[in-house]
Amino acid sequence: MDEPKVDLRERTRNAVRAQLAEAALRLFVEQGFEATTVEQIAAVTGLSRRSFHRYFTSKEDVFGQWNVETGRQIAAALASRPPEEQAWFALRRAFDDLVRQLSTWPMSLDITRMMLDTPALHATHLHKHALWRDALADVLQERLAENGRGPVRIAAVALAGAALAALDSALIQWVAEGNEQPLDELMDQAMNAITPLAGPADGG
Repeated sequence: MDEPKVDLRERTRNAVRAQLAEAALRLFVEQGFEATTVEQIAAVTGLSRRSFHRYFTSKEDVFGQWNVETGRQIAAALASRPPEEQAWFALRRAFDDLVRQLSTWPMSLDITRMMLDTPALHATHLHKHALWRDALADVLQERLAENGRGPVRIAAVALAGAALAALDSALIQWVAEGNEQPLDELMDQAMNAITPLAGPADGG
């Protein structure tokens, strides 16, 4: 009988956190990341600074928590890919939901530009890369081991890092062009520039 209460409490917490994150991102776009204060973010949602810190440790953590959750989702998407797919192709498909989210969310172009251009967020970006690389490498290691590839860990880390570099390249071009080309096409171009994407399995 206690489980519904726990679920409701967690849903309420997640709803408030999402509201705070949305308010923070809108303020970041409107007035810049560095000019936005925690007090302003909290005030928009009718909360105090102390209440804000119940959900986020800092304004940078608005991105940090999204990075953790998104990294898990990408890794789960990779784990769900058919085992007969080449690892590189499976990696590309694992980014589909993220690419779709960024392509359809109205603020994503401005947010991406801000993250690329704001020095205060560079450490957050590097931490995101480390989180996503390790999460993807863990999945890739199992996939490569099943295909008899070795040394699997160094290959898994290299593949994950290369895919993330391709993602960065696509995002940089996407921002520079102002969404002139669809992000999914840019992602294909970036990954194909490293090595051709192909679906059939050959252990690659």
